[in-house]
Formats: sequence, structure tokens, C-alpha cells
Amino acid sequence: MSTLVKKTNVIAFANPYTLFAILIITGILNYLIYDSWNSKTSLSKLYLLMTLQLTPFIICLTRQHFNYLAFVMFNHFFTFSVGKINQIKLNLKLDELYPVAAQSVDELTLCTAIIMVSYYFSRQFIFYRFIEKEKFQLLSLSRIQLILVATYVICVPLFLKNLPSWLITLHFATMAADMVLLLCSNSPGHERLAFYLRFGVAFSTVWYFLSTGFLTMVGNLAGYIFIASCLQRKYNRLFFPFFLGVVACLIQNVKVDYRKTIYENPSMSVGDRLDLLGTLLHIKYIEEVDLDTDVAEEGEEEKLGSNMSKGFARAGDDSLEFVLEKTPKEVPFWGGESYSALPFIFVPRALWSDKPSRHIWNKFGRTYGIIGQDDYQTSVGVSFIAEAFMNYGYLGMYAVAFFMGLMIAFVERLSYYFLNGYYYFTFMCFLMPVMTYGSDLTSIINSIFVVSAVLIIFRTQFMKMARADDYT
Repeated sequence: MSTLVKKTNVIAFANPYTLFAILIITGILNYLIYDSWNSKTSLSKLYLLMTLQLTPFIICLTRQHFNYLAFVMFNHFFTFSVGKINQIKLNLKLDELYPVAAQSVDELTLCTAIIMVSYYFSRQFIFYRFIEKEKFQLLSLSRIQLILVATYVICVPLFLKNLPSWLITLHFATMAADMVLLLCSNSPGHERLAFYLRFGVAFSTVWYFLSTGFLTMVGNLAGYIFIASCLQRKYNRLFFPFFLGVVACLIQNVKVDYRKTIYENPSMSVGDRLDLLGTLLHIKYIEEVDLDTDVAEEGEEEKLGSNMSKGFARAGDDSLEFVLEKTPKEVPFWGGESYSALPFIFVPRALWSDKPSRHIWNKFGRTYGIIGQDDYQTSVGVSFIAEAFMNYGYLGMYAVAFFMGLMIAFVERLSYYFLNGYYYFTFMCFLMPVMTYGSDLTSIINSIFVVSAVLIIFRTQFMKMARADDYT
């Protein structure tokens, strides 16, 4: 019997690594077959990057035990790679990457490999005495806790415009934690109430978009449902984030017009806003009135697919391409300027009223010609990899990639220590800050700090919610 158990464990342990080798070999063969070593524009470079990014997630899926790297790389795959191939193949209808795009893919491939090596290397030393053999657990909410948590998520967005600016970041962190808590807990005896309250949270995200024109909460909810479904192995729920993603793609193409109209008419009722959104979607997809001339002659199905692909492409991040193309030829290295806020980023503005504001996103957009030189309002996101290169070049980019691998492993262990065990709730809360691709390093570190601060405030209560029974 013991021999059979040992053999079973060996097979279970070997399968992921066998799959890893197969995927890597497949990616390399794809690179060699479809491209020559001297080519700088083939899509095979992107396919190799996509293979590398998907590998950790597929390994974790086969093991039915997910780690941080799996979700981080999957988000990079979805945000950058899928968006890029969608942009090239569906929008521009090309079979090759532009030279600067190919260069960015090459560098991102190397940085991805560095992050992965750094992550797995550091896991052997960061809190090495704990081994991932425990099962994830749920938190248990009482009736009053369930109502309070859901009420905060549903009602606070109604008063968002009245909150002081220094409280906005803390509010979003608290609301994100509450949304995750509703997805990663149960309430024995109150299951029906929990269902209706979760439905209310989904409705609140829709209302937030109708009120502000921003899809932030809708995107966050889709991401939380996806991660929770994977962790809890409830894959039938993946339909919901997929549906939300499709809806977001459709809305992306009319979002600017919708936001402009509601800002010019702030007294519009909810019914009028719904009617406006429906009208814009009807004009865009049904009446074939399109500002994009490249799809004017397409058929109905082709037009719908092309418009959706355009909407999805807008979620991508091309900051690395802009930086590689213009730094240092046209734009000198920043020399660490974008990192200058790191020493005091943790000080709340409520305690330091004259705390220097960060304007790197606007300056980045103006410096690299993404927005007009006289535009001092628009912010343009920059990924932590692009930020590292624009400050210190290749060496800085590789150093930050190595640091990110260390930080991802450290934060993952922190999520374990917070409640002294593996809980869906803490896993997801600490994962969100490090999972993003298109965010600068200071913002990532600040998000980790804010999430930690919010959770520490309520840690005693979370300890009471912790349940002893494992997920089965």
C-alpha cells in the first residue's frame, strides 16, 4: 500500500514538470520552425512569450493548487500578449510584428524568464520551512457581518464623489477586500441571503459604470470571480468573468462618447443613461455607423468581431514599445526620477498635507508623445518593466524583473502568515497588487502597503472568521 502511494505521489509530482518541458520545447520548436534566427518581426517571438506566460498557470491547473506566479503570468498573458496578437492579427491584419514591437517582445520574454527564475529561486529561502501542502480554507461570516460587508460595497460608490481625495485609495482597497471576502467566505444558514447580496454587488458595479463611465469595478469583479473560481475549482463559474469581459469589449468602443455625454449632462437619470448606452451600442454595432473607416465595408459578423477586437485591444499596454523606441535616442534616461516617491509613499496625506504629488503618468504621456504637450490632465499608464528601462536602461529593467520575482514570492508568503494558514481571502487580497502588468513599481508597492494596512486594522476580526475545516 505504501509503495502504491509513493508511486502515485511521484507521478503527480512529475506530471507538472513533464508538462513544463513539453510546453517549453513546443515554444522553442515554434520559434525555430516559423522564424529564422535573424528575423526581427515574426509573430513566433510573441508565441514563444505566450507559451512562457501560460506555462505556470497550466502547471498549477494540472496540480489543482495555484500559486501567485500562475495568476501573475496569466494576467501578463491576457493583458499584453493576447492584446498584442489581437491588435496585430485582427486590427492591423498583419502577419508580422513591427521592429520595435518585436524588440519589446524579446525583452519582455527575457524579463518574464527572470521573474520566473527569481520567484522559484526565492521560494526556497523565503519562509522555507513552510511547504504548500495545506488546503485552502474559507472564512465564515455571520448574518450581520454579511450584511455590513455587502452594504459597504453596494452603497459607498453612491457617495464616492463626496469622499476626500486622500481617502479614495483607502476606500478602493477596502471595497476590493470586501468584494473578495464575499467571494471567499460562506455564511452557514444564510446562503440565500448571501446569494442576493452578491447579486447586489454585481448590480452596484454596473451602477458605478453608469454613474461615472469607468469600467474599473466591472473589471475588478470579473478578475475576482475568475481567481476565486480557479482556487475553489468551481470552473462552471468562469462563464461570468467571460461574459463580463465580452460586455466590456463591446462598451470600450463607445465608452468615451458615453462618458463625455454624462459629464456634459450630470443630471441625467439612470434610465436616461441606460437609454444613452443602448443607443450608442445600437449605432455602433447595429446601424453600422462607425468612425473607423477600415471596417466600413465589412459584413455584419466581421464588423462585430472587428469592433470587439478593437475594444479589447484598448485594454493592452504598449508603454514598453514607446520607451524602447525613444530612450535614450530622443528622451534621456530619467535616472530614477519616477522612483523618487518611494521613501515617503507610505505616509498618508492626512498626516502630511504638503506631501508631494506624483505626476509621472502625465509627464510620461507628454514626454513620449502619447498625449499633447499642452495636456496636463490626462494620465498614461506605464508598466514596471518600461519604467525600469526609462530610468536605468537594460540593467535596470533586468534588475527590476529579478526584484519582482522576489517580491511576488515574499507577498505570497505574507498572505500565508497573515492568518497563519492558506485562506482564499488573504491569497486574493495580497495577490491583486502584484498581479498587474501595466503599473509602475511605486504604485505596486504602495498598493501592497495599503492592502496590508486595511487588513491589519481588521485582523482580529478576520481571525475570528477563520474556519478550521478544509475545502473539499
